[in-house]
Amino acid sequence: MWQILLLIAAVALAGCGKKTPPAEPVTNAEPKVAAEKQEPPKVEPKKPEPPKTEPKPKAKIPANAIVNTLGMPFVPVPGTEVSFCIWETRVKDYAAYAAANAGVDESWKNPGFKQEDTHPVVKVNWNDAQAFCEWLTKKELAEGKIKAGQKYRLPTDAEWSVAVGLGQEKGNTPEEKQSGIKGVYPWGKEWPPPKGAGNYNKFMKLHNFEYTSPVGSFASNKDGLHDMGGNVWEWCEDKYRPTSAYRVLRGASWGHGLNPDFLLSSIRNFDAPVGRDGVAGSLFDDFGFRCVLVGDSGG
Repeated sequence: MWQILLLIAAVALAGCGKKTPPAEPVTNAEPKVAAEKQEPPKVEPKKPEPPKTEPKPKAKIPANAIVNTLGMPFVPVPGTEVSFCIWETRVKDYAAYAAANAGVDESWKNPGFKQEDTHPVVKVNWNDAQAFCEWLTKKELAEGKIKAGQKYRLPTDAEWSVAVGLGQEKGNTPEEKQSGIKGVYPWGKEWPPPKGAGNYNKFMKLHNFEYTSPVGSFASNKDGLHDMGGNVWEWCEDKYRPTSAYRVLRGASWGHGLNPDFLLSSIRNFDAPVGRDGVAGSLFDDFGFRCVLVGDSGG
């Protein structure tokens, strides 16, 4: 028995020697360092959005319209004996006339701002508009599009008043009728005009056009006619007064709007029929014209 006790004591003494520390676990991990500073995610600069344009009603050609060889649609206007073109004479219409006739003044090509071929032609005087109508009449008679007794011309002041929706005006001449019916505008009777009323001065914020706009960009009136107010002043046949050479213009333009009187349906403008830049009655960048078609029984 004592031998066993001696053996146990010997083993215990051997275990009291210096211990070997356990080996550190082997690892391939890199020592930790402070987290790298993160740059905020790069944001691509936002591309500027194209200027917003108002949805424009696409000008619909009425079913009863007569469309000529230049694509100009004409509709009858009750209360007159003529058919009105539903929009103002376009750049491309006038370009066809200029291409067919040598010596046409080229001021219309440089209005001072960019125009597309569907914008109304500007910088044309009364004589230019007359020459266009005469050329178009001869062209369409020769091609059999219109018949003898029919012709194109400018509307009279009285015809224009009917087409814009005016009632009976007092007076015998455009001068006597000047601004005679107050509070009536091509879009109605409210002031200020509602958005989309027409191409008037950009500061009125009715649209996004700076100068002229494509014909038919705004809704038509009850007779199917566009831009009877705004876009460009429209030459008429009449003299402003019998003793004057000045001819009448109607409808106001893209340059007007801050003064309500200039937007009246009964407003008249007038200028010399032979104006050229630097000469009395100089050409304006908001003067254009609209044609009417006279039938067999018309004037």
